[in-house]
Formats: sequence, structure tokens, C-alpha cells
Amino acid sequence: MTPMRASVLLIASFFVMNGCARTVITENDVTEEARGIHGGWVVSEWVMPENEVMAMPAEHGLFLFTESGHYSMMWVPSADRPILPTPSEEASDAQLAEAYMGFIANSGRYTATDDMITYEAYIARDPEYMSRFEPMGGEGNARSLNYMLNEDGTLTLEFIAEDEYGAGVVATLRRPGSASQD
Repeated sequence: MTPMRASVLLIASFFVMNGCARTVITENDVTEEARGIHGGWVVSEWVMPENEVMAMPAEHGLFLFTESGHYSMMWVPSADRPILPTPSEEASDAQLAEAYMGFIANSGRYTATDDMITYEAYIARDPEYMSRFEPMGGEGNARSLNYMLNEDGTLTLEFIAEDEYGAGVVATLRRPGSASQD
């Protein structure tokens, strides 16, 4: 075997091995119905349960679900959030804390079946929640929510009872710029 052929074979083997080592969402991880959740969604309605939950309501929010099995969720409870001073002024610790505590943000990986999304945060606004990401040595921070793709093109998410953070919260999402805006 010539050195050139050996090099080509070695490089090809590397790409095959590297490709096989990647996490790939398989047909078993995402059902055909679940493929409808792919893309971006904005909060249209957010209903909090009557019982006390730790969840923060959302007035504005963006949820992303990719075909590769990654997600991002960000939302704020009100459009009336205080505005931080301009960069030429220095924000006080109280102003920074209020801005920081005034939103929820996390992203990571997810799997979906016909009616349930299970997600696990790799990064989150809350360092304690993020530290439980399983590959980083934690016990895992996976949470689940039921979902339904509606005939009007909206997506309904319901945080399930086992989730102490948001049990009973129901969010209706729509595609950005869609006609089903509220």
C-alpha cells in the first residue's frame, strides 16, 4: 500500500469513526409527529395554576427546538422590566440583580415522543440547576412536559406534575410572525 493510499484510508477512517461517535437523534428519539415542533416559537399565552408553583409567568418568550435534538428556552414575566443604565453609567448591584432575576433561560438537549418532550439543561441562568447536568458529574436535571400541536398552528406545552418547578403551567406558543398572534 502506498503512503498516499494509507493516508487517505487513515483520514477516511477518522471521519467514519468521528461520525459514529456523535450523538445522533434517531427515528426512535423523535417521532414523525414530534418533528412538527422543530423551529422557533414565541409565547402567545401563559397560564399559571391556582396552586403555588415556583415558576415565573411569561409575557414574552422564545422556545427553540432543533432537528439535532437541542433546545433553548428564554422568557420574561413582563414587558415592564426595568431598563439598565446606559453603558456610560454604572448599574447598581440592585439593578443588576433585578435584571438577572427577571428572566428564565436554559438550553441543552431534548428528546420527544408523540406527546412528551424531555429536556436537560446544559446551561442555565440558575447555576445550581445547571450543575446537575449529568455528563458534568451531576445526578441529572431532566424535566418533562406534555405537548400538543394544535390545528391553528400553535404549540401547547404543559409542565407535568412531577416537575416541582412548573407543575401545572400551560403555555401556548406560536411561530414568530404567525397570524395566530394574540
